[in-house]
Parts: sequence; C-alpha cells; structure tokens
Amino acid sequence: MVAQSQGGQVDPEEQAFTPLVEVPPLHSQHARASAGSVLSQGWGMQSRTRGASVRRTSSSWLAILALGIFAATGCGGMEPEAAGDTETATARQSLTVVKVPQAVAAGAYHSLFLRKDGSVWAWGQNVTGQLGTGGTSSTPQSQPGRVNGLPSIKAVATGIGHSLALDVSGNVWAWGQNASGQAGLGTAGGTVLIPTKVAALSNVQAIAANGNFSLALGADGRLWAWGQNASGQVGTGSASAAVATPVVVQGLPTVRAIAAGVNHSLALDVYGKVWGWGLNSSAQVGNGATSAAVLTPVQVAGLPLAKAVAAGAGHSLIVDEQFGNVWAWGQNTFGQVGTGSTSTTPVVTPVPVNGVFAVTRLVAGHNSSLAIIGNGLAVAWGHNASGQLGNGGTVNSASPAGVTGISDATALAAGAQHTLALRPGCPVWTWGNNGQGQLGTGSTSTTPVTAPGTALIANTFYFDGDMDGFGDEYMSEESCEPSPGYVEDLDCDDYSASTHPGAEETCNGMDDDCDGVVDNGNASGGADCSTGQQGVCAAGVTACTNGSMVCQPRQSASAEQCDGLDNDCDGATDEGNPGGLQACDTGQLGVCGEGITYCTHGVIECVPTQGASSEVCDGKDNDCDGQVDNGAPFQTWYRDQDGDSYGLTSQAVQACVQPAGHAPNAGDCNDSNPAIHPVAPEICDGLDNDCDGQVDESTSCVASAAKLAVGLEHTLVLKQDGTVWARGFNGQGQLGDGTTTSRLTFAQVLGLTGVVAIAAGNHHSLALKQNGTVWAWGSNAQGQLGDGTTTNRLTPIQVPGLTGVKALTAILFHTLALKQDGTVWGWGWNYSGQLGDGTTTDRFTPVQAPGLTGVTALATGYNHTLALKQDGTVWAWGNNGEGQLGDGTTTNRLTPVQVQGLTGVTVLTAYYYRSFGLKQDGTVWAWGWNAGGQLGDGTTTRRFTPVKVQGLTGVMSIAQGVFHSLALKQDGTVWAWGGNNEGQLGDGTQTDRQTPQQVPGLTGVTAIAAGDWHTLALKHDGSAWTWGSNQSGQLGDGTTASRNTPMQVPGLSL
Repeated sequence: MVAQSQGGQVDPEEQAFTPLVEVPPLHSQHARASAGSVLSQGWGMQSRTRGASVRRTSSSWLAILALGIFAATGCGGMEPEAAGDTETATARQSLTVVKVPQAVAAGAYHSLFLRKDGSVWAWGQNVTGQLGTGGTSSTPQSQPGRVNGLPSIKAVATGIGHSLALDVSGNVWAWGQNASGQAGLGTAGGTVLIPTKVAALSNVQAIAANGNFSLALGADGRLWAWGQNASGQVGTGSASAAVATPVVVQGLPTVRAIAAGVNHSLALDVYGKVWGWGLNSSAQVGNGATSAAVLTPVQVAGLPLAKAVAAGAGHSLIVDEQFGNVWAWGQNTFGQVGTGSTSTTPVVTPVPVNGVFAVTRLVAGHNSSLAIIGNGLAVAWGHNASGQLGNGGTVNSASPAGVTGISDATALAAGAQHTLALRPGCPVWTWGNNGQGQLGTGSTSTTPVTAPGTALIANTFYFDGDMDGFGDEYMSEESCEPSPGYVEDLDCDDYSASTHPGAEETCNGMDDDCDGVVDNGNASGGADCSTGQQGVCAAGVTACTNGSMVCQPRQSASAEQCDGLDNDCDGATDEGNPGGLQACDTGQLGVCGEGITYCTHGVIECVPTQGASSEVCDGKDNDCDGQVDNGAPFQTWYRDQDGDSYGLTSQAVQACVQPAGHAPNAGDCNDSNPAIHPVAPEICDGLDNDCDGQVDESTSCVASAAKLAVGLEHTLVLKQDGTVWARGFNGQGQLGDGTTTSRLTFAQVLGLTGVVAIAAGNHHSLALKQNGTVWAWGSNAQGQLGDGTTTNRLTPIQVPGLTGVKALTAILFHTLALKQDGTVWGWGWNYSGQLGDGTTTDRFTPVQAPGLTGVTALATGYNHTLALKQDGTVWAWGNNGEGQLGDGTTTNRLTPVQVQGLTGVTVLTAYYYRSFGLKQDGTVWAWGWNAGGQLGDGTTTRRFTPVKVQGLTGVMSIAQGVFHSLALKQDGTVWAWGGNNEGQLGDGTQTDRQTPQQVPGLTGVTAIAAGDWHTLALKHDGSAWTWGSNQSGQLGDGTTASRNTPMQVPGLSL
C-alpha cells in the first residue's frame, strides 16, 4: 500500500527530502544504543570542543542514551541519567543523520513507521518475514522494532506480506513474502528475511505496493511493476503467475503519482489524467464496465483533472485538481465509494463523494476509504467491522464521518482492517483490528479498537547544552514532547552557541553553520582593500583563506582596452591603440562617412578614410553633399517587402539604380503576402488576391464568415446566416436544443438568429446578437449565465440589463463582455478575482470592472483575465500562481496590472494558467504555465514575463487547449506545439513538442479553435477539419474514436 508522509500532497513529491548535510551512513563507532539498551554509568562519552582536550565532570551534560521505542504505557519520556567523568575530543563532529518527513504504511496485518532520521520501524504479523527481523515467526511482534540493514530511507510501502523502502539515493529495498516475485530480485518463491536492494531499479522517486505486487515510479516519469500478475496488474499486456524482475509499464504518458490496489493499479499522469489496469471484477479499473481483467492501461473516463490517486481491494479514488473534491468508483458493498448507501452492484463510473472537499491526503484500505481535509481533519467511510473507521463503533458507513479526536493529522495509512495516523506529539496513532499486534500497543487483543490510540512510539529530542536551539546527537531522549533543555534539531558543536545549522559563517577556520564546509561563502570577506599592484590590479577585496583574511585582486590583468585604464597592469594606459584600426562611421555625409578607429585619451575616435570626389551613378554620395547619384538619370522604385516584384504606390523613391528591397512595379495591395499583387489569380480564400478591390470575384466559392467556439466537451459553430449550431456533450443543456442529450453531429441551437459572435465555457454557451444583446444557455451553477439565478438553461435566454456589447469571452464557470464604450463587465465564478471587480465574490448578474477603459479585446484563462487597450498594452488580473499575469510575480491580483515589456499587441488569448499575445509584426509572445512546452520557447520552464515563441512569423491568429497551443499563419498553414497525448497537435504522433511544428497536409485555413484536448480548423472553401480527443464525439465524425491527424467533418459546410 502507498505510504503517506508528513510533507507534500499524495504524489512522489511527498517521498522527497532534503538532508541537513551530505554525509555517509552511520558507522558502528557512531551508532546510538539500540532500543531498550542501557549503558552503564561508567561508560565514557566523547563530546566536542574547539580547543585542547579537557575533562568534564558536570553530570548535567551527561545522559544514558536510548533510541526510539519504549515499552511503556502511553507516550512517556525517559529521563536522562547522570554518568561519571568523560573525556572530550578535540575535533568538532559533523552531522551524521538525515532528516526526512515521517511516514506510515499499513500491510494486511503489519505496519511500518519511517522516522525523521531515515530509520524504519515495524510491528505486527511476521509469518513471511515482512518485519525484516532476519527470521519468521508465528508469534506476532506487538511492539515496534527497528528494521536493520537499511540506509537512510525517505519512503515506505507495504503489500499483504511484503515491505518496500525507498532510500535517499533513489534505490528500492524489499523484504518479506516473495512467492510471486514481489521482492523484485529476479526469482519467485520463498521469503526474503532481511532488506535486500532491488538491483534492477535506480533513480526512483516513489513506491507503492499492495496484494502481492509492487510499483516504482522513476525520476523520468516511467512506471515499473513486478510481482503477482494473474489479473494483469503488472501491466505487461498479458496475465502470468509472477513477474520477478521489474518491467516498465507500456502505454502510459509521463507519470506523476501511483497507487496499488490488491489486484489493480492506478497511475496519474502529468496532464492530470488517471489510468487503470488489472482486476476489474468491480469496475475498479475505471473503463466504465466490469470484466475479468484489463491487461494494459486505459484512461479513466468522466473525471476532472486529478492531483492524487488511491486504490483498495475493489475500489478506486482520486482527488481533483480544481477543488480538492474526492471521486470514487468500483466495489461499494460496504459503502467504500461514499455514495451515501451500500450496494452489491459496483459503481462503474466515477461519482463525487459528498461531504469532503479541500482534501490534502487520500488513502484506501482493503474496503475502506480515508481522507484528510484542510489542515488535518481526518474522515473515513466504508467497512468498519473492526472499528477501522475510528468513529467509536463497528457499523459500516456509506458516507464520510470524522475520525474521533483526529483534527490534526498529517498522514494516514490503511491496511486490511486497521488504520494508522501521524500527528504532532506522539507521532503514531492506530485503531482497528489488533489480532496480529498491528496497532503496536504491546498486545494482540482481538477486540476491535474503535477509536484512535497511541502506539508505543515516541519522538527523539536532543539535549541543547549551549542553548542555541540545536542539540547533541549523543545526548537524546525519547518522548512525545521534549523535556526542558531538549530540542528536536541536531547541532554539530553543542559547546558553542554560535555554531549550529543556519548560523552565520565567519572566517575562523571553523564550520560555524554545520554544513560540513569550513569558512564557505567567503565568510566575513568582501570588503575593499589595496593589493599594492599597479593599474586595475591595485583594487582588491578581502577573502577568507585558511581562517585568515587576505586581499585578493578584484580584477586580474587582461588585454589592454581603450578606457583610460591600465588593464594589463604594466604601468601604461591605452598603449598599442587598443580597439583601433576598425571600420567606423564618422557621422559625415556620403563616402566621407566611412572611417577607421583610433584610441585617444581613453575614447575611440573615428577618422575619415576617404574624402569627397565627383558624383557618379553608383548608389553612393561621392561628393558628400547629402544626395546620392544627383545629376544621374533617375527612375521610380517602389518598396517591395514581400519580394513579389510589386510594391506599394505610397512608398516610392527616385534612384538611378534599383535600391535593395524595391521593385519597378507599383500597385501591390498587401506587401506582406507574396501571393497578393495586381497580376495574381483570384482564388477562393476571402482575400483580394489581384488587388482590384473585389474579394473572391469570378469564383464559385462563398467566402466563409463562420466562427468557432469550443467548450470542455462541446463545440459551437456560427454560420453566415447568423444561426448557431452545436455538437458534443450536453449534460447541462449547453447545446441549446432543449434537451440534455449529447450529439455526435451538429444540431441547430433553438431560437437564435442575427448572431455575430459566440463563446463557450466548460459547460455553458453564449451568443452576441447584432443589436448588442447577449444570450446564454447551459450550466449555471456559479451564475455564469448572468440571469440572477443558478438554474441551468436548456435553451438560450437573454442576459438582463446588458446592452451595447461588442465582444464576449468565457471559460470554466464565468463570462466577460466588452462593451462598445471600452468598459469590461463580468459574471459567474470569481474565486481568484478573475472578474476584476476587486473582490472574490461570485456574481450572478454582470458587474463592471472598475477603472478599466479604452479596452479593445479580452481573453480569459481558467481563473485569470487579460485586456488589450487601444495603445497596444496588455493588462491582467486574477490568479497568478504560474506567472500568467506577466507582471514578474506569482501574486494574485484583484484589479488590473500591466503585463511587463509587451507593446504593439493586436490579438490576445488565454487558457488554463498561461497567456499569449500576437504583435503587429506577426510574432507571438507567451507567459505563464509551461509544463508541456506549450509556451513554445523550447523549454518546460514557467515564465513570469512574456517570452517569444520560437520560429513563428507571419501569424494572424492563435488558439490554446489545456496542454497545446496553435497558430494560423497568413499563408493558411497551421502550426502546433505543447502536449500531444491525445494527438491534438495533428502531426500523426502522440509526442509532445516544445517548439511549433507545422500540421502536415493542412492548407487554405482561415480560422482555428482548440478544446481542452482537441483542435478545429476551418478552410476557405467552408469545410471544417478536426483532430485530437473524441471521447464525447466532439470531432463530429459520428464516432468516439480519437484522431492524431486532421479529418474533414462529414456533411458540414460553413
């Protein structure tokens, strides 16, 4: 089962740690006493001082050392005992322990605890060696004992009868049952009695285990699996008795989190999608049906983007990214899915669990589910025969209920019928079945423990002799809370209050900050000084060297420059004419402007190399009078920027020879497109190709004025006749046909005519009419329809009190409108202040964004907004967690702030947590979230200010999905980049691209749009083309099969 620690969310990040210092493992001469051992009072103990050897006789500095676990009632501490005289050493110690987040893991009948010092402790059943004691026993171990033979560990996991540990170097260790090869050592059978490194694995970031198999997530995002495979849970594509060596699970995108059920597996990819495989008798894999087994990973349908996963014996759960809500599916015999009732019929599609939100931890027992809400409130639901829900009873619960007395939990773990929690103070609390001693209370009573109690585990604290907040590693106590004078963190010299982790390093030959390095960071240095040398080498800076200050030259000798300084420190300045004899411009006219450089008094001067002469027709001003070729025969030439041999009549020059970038012919009407000029053929593309003032004349085509809008899983099309058509998912009435029936082909939205623009949020739709009124339909849970209610609408209704609108934009659960007067109005969800009204209050009717005028365009991300002003500047407000506001910070803004360094913008788009701007010069600039390379700058690094998208020019429009971005060029080609897991880039692959790539085989395009996972393009002939995800029929081809290359939508002409 997946362990939980005290740090981070339920994904690999919680299994990461930062050691205090880089140190080797503990050696025997530095090891503390083992649990329960007693050292005689005459035992000599070495301590550390700065100076010569001395003897200390003060008993207050001495204590008997005892580690870890006390066989005492409750969580009492052990008082230190005084010892006799001790010798002190002359050398300071370095810190010899790491510090990792505490964690717990629960097997079927045994438990593991990971201490902050990286040691692992185990208790409970040991019939297969799962406690790592070096043997097996039919007698349970009811008190925790240390698992020996392990390096410093940062994560633990347990199956039914085996255990796993992940060390700080990324290696995996296994022990216990190996009948199915679940130890991963290359053979199946028997037991592994001591922790053994899994040789086939390295650089692992997370582990999980359950049943009789194991999972490991590599740092590269690949998932490895091994062990029992009778139901395909290892993901090899076939079923088998055992897979004894780890193998990579094929068919998965890059993975960020994992969970193991008893006989099935779950993976969460970096895009927030969940994948399942293995036993599916209760639909726990998530493919919408029950079956014997699913042998390869399938994507779980019907889920929002997720941030955590958990798996039980026959059920599965996730936490969604947006709100922290829990969704569940699978077996519900005991109410473990959390629907409010039990059922012997599996829940085959994911459903939300009522009563839980803002979840920070999620775990599953065999037939139970548990979560931590907010800052520590533990809730549980499902099977409770042994009291494993911790609510004081043994009655099953089909709805979440609080765990008695647990409001400060930091982590949870659940076994077959017992549960563990981490809390402040005494760290481990347990409840449920204790027949095998798995609660660690010192007994094996079979009476259910129905409320949490403490296991026999305490924290380690260290005596702080110098009172600097850090204690002596060799003077420790075990207790729930520290005794006076004891602290949690370690010191490297407990006789000096100025020496401890985090202290200021000084130049004294000592390691003041306990990082293992002496005088690092140029301690106390950095002051100006004089070296006694010449020139620039004379100025120096103090540096700490071997515990003393020396004056080192601030600048060493270098090649002489023309700067009035003695750069080479030879006592002479600017010798050798440095920087001279280079071509330069004198600032005079004609050929007299050409010169050569000379270094004079530290400054480069430009001296003419040629004087005035008689004028000749050579394109030069030979007589230096400011005129070129004056007196020679002249001709008119026209500026030809696109190289089509025709220039703009308004940009003419007179010259006797043809100037560069000019043509002899006038009459071009578009000098940025070489396919447009007076003798070009007219084609059906909505442009005046032959510059005669007419568009598409003498052609049989109809210029398309249609427009597109895309929601989460539905598509809108605006036809030339002002009608609106829709297809896709219709669960909230977003297709506007009066029903909630989804459609695989386009159907007309009822009662709408005279429409000039459309927009779509997740599950709601909008239309702007010629008269400036706005009409809305679909989901209204956050007031996004603007009618003053939260009632869904199956047909369009007018947004009251809103007129004079010229543009609309919508996303998720909110809408914004731009009026003719340049003001901005918004309504719906306002969680991050994305409506711009200075609050975070949802609005059910339109409200104005105060102080914002002169706006010409709007764009919306998930919960941020952009506005383009008449002066070409961009302003932003709302959520800024990924830098999507472009102000150089990650601070949310409730009112508009200007995007830094961006002017000359003509088009804006925003989606998810990123923003784009198209400039007048046809270049594209982007900022914000970049996990899939969707900013197009060749990296996956988020950007807090705009960066230029690589390799794009001549762009006329842009569009964005969740993980992909699009650009339409003036030549009618489409370019795409970013995430490609659904084929949404249209290049025939599912490979992510970090820079723009042309969509092959697609030309003559006049408009583009993007959904979360699919893409649309409209050609000049009126045909529509789609590709990417087709889960709800959003591609319009009458199927639900996804496409990774463009496909024409049959029967649709716009």
